Amino acid sequence: MNTLPISIQDFPTLREENYVYVDKTQLIHGLLESGKSYFLSRPRRFGKSLLVSTLKAIFDGRKDLFKSLWLEDNHDFVVHPVIRLDFSRLDFSARPLEVSVLDSLQQSAFEYGLILEQDTVRSAFEELIYKLSNQAKVVVLIDEYDKPITDYLLEPEKRNAHQAVLRSLYGVLKPMNAYLELVFLTGVSKIGKLSLFSDLNNLQDISLNPKYATLCGYSRSEIEIGFPTYLKALAQKFSLDLETLWESIKHWYNGYSWDGESRVYCPFSFLLFLEQQQFKSFWYETGTPTFLLELVRKARINPFKFEHFDLPDRALVADNVDNLDPVGLMFQTGYLTIGRLQSDTLGLRYTLRYPNEEVRRSFSSGLLTEYSQSLPSFEGSFSLELQQALLDLNWRVFFATINRILTSIPYEIFPAKEDYIHSLVHLMLISTGLRTQSQVQTAHGRINTLLETPSHSIIFEFKLKGTAKSALKQIDALGYADGISRPVVKVGVRFDLEKKQITQWVVA
Repeated sequence: MNTLPISIQDFPTLREENYVYVDKTQLIHGLLESGKSYFLSRPRRFGKSLLVSTLKAIFDGRKDLFKSLWLEDNHDFVVHPVIRLDFSRLDFSARPLEVSVLDSLQQSAFEYGLILEQDTVRSAFEELIYKLSNQAKVVVLIDEYDKPITDYLLEPEKRNAHQAVLRSLYGVLKPMNAYLELVFLTGVSKIGKLSLFSDLNNLQDISLNPKYATLCGYSRSEIEIGFPTYLKALAQKFSLDLETLWESIKHWYNGYSWDGESRVYCPFSFLLFLEQQQFKSFWYETGTPTFLLELVRKARINPFKFEHFDLPDRALVADNVDNLDPVGLMFQTGYLTIGRLQSDTLGLRYTLRYPNEEVRRSFSSGLLTEYSQSLPSFEGSFSLELQQALLDLNWRVFFATINRILTSIPYEIFPAKEDYIHSLVHLMLISTGLRTQSQVQTAHGRINTLLETPSHSIIFEFKLKGTAKSALKQIDALGYADGISRPVVKVGVRFDLEKKQITQWVVA
């Protein structure tokens, strides 16, 4: 059984040491045949660095590494000199970015027996490309191009200094186009793209190109081919048949899309799930988005919208680093994905949503902590209390726990709006892990919240004005329970703004 490639981003290591490799080489071949200058944006931990490493192996002529892969018999492995810059490995916190970039360029030159004489980023890069082109056209691979900017979003002085260095570096590529075989840049976000690439307008952005929607990430069919033994072990552990197991795996980890149709799994989360055999939030835990959560709170975005956010295509790009759009940033960084894409004569329109349960539950819990200004440890304990109370239908404990959280929210961030109160409760319910939907459209109205336990469907109606009984009557009058085949529990709730508490509830 091949070893799981957890955090293995080096293609030669992966192939030589018998790790599982999900074969993306047919897609890569299509990329190489279609153009020569590309930009690809994908969230962290999605295999961008492995893709760059694979490209390097191709142009290093390492055909031996592609044995039994699609590319082995379908590509001429012509050797080209490769310049690879990986900004995730450069030190630009303790010393100037320009010094680190120059060192990296010198290292690339040294690998080919060259010494650079120029001492600025632009001139040294030009010199390196020119000298290497005497051997063959040059391949330039740049990984995490935006890291020197995104790491310093809250430090404008350093961020702007880094942006100037990067503009100087990337500005070399278009004038040197005649010497280049391939240019490939990756990053998490498109922040600063317009200013950084103003001199590189021949760069093709394939981030939302349907042809390359599955270039990073695993599809179900790829998983079934690459990891059959691991899947069988999981089915045995959870005492489930494979199809039932897939439903749970899909709910937790599938759902990322860049074309509205193809859905992929984040490799990092899925591989850790196979190894640990536990349903939990692996991807989110590697980098809690504190800055992003703060942006969302300050923008006063209703959390319901993250289940269904309609936007024009231009809203998916966050080019202005001084006025960041949290929704565009959430999409680029992987906290939202494309649920649906509409294309007609009016243009493109996207519906964004959480990709899966892992992201939905984790981001919602983080957002609730941000809204309530309470400690993460407190958030963890109440989630379990709420979950158990719902499973037991213990309404006294359930509402006491919710009131404890509501009381913790500072008055200055507690607007007197029903939607705000409802959204906070929505976030609390998501944190329980029980399937929760809010603003559910029916034939006669909109259910505030519909929650599923293993044994019941629970319908909540919340009132800021009016009584809990009137809320319960609304559930019956508008037939919210119609069509639900499982046992239904109906809960009418009244919130008292002055007391910041739920003061009435009626259950039927």
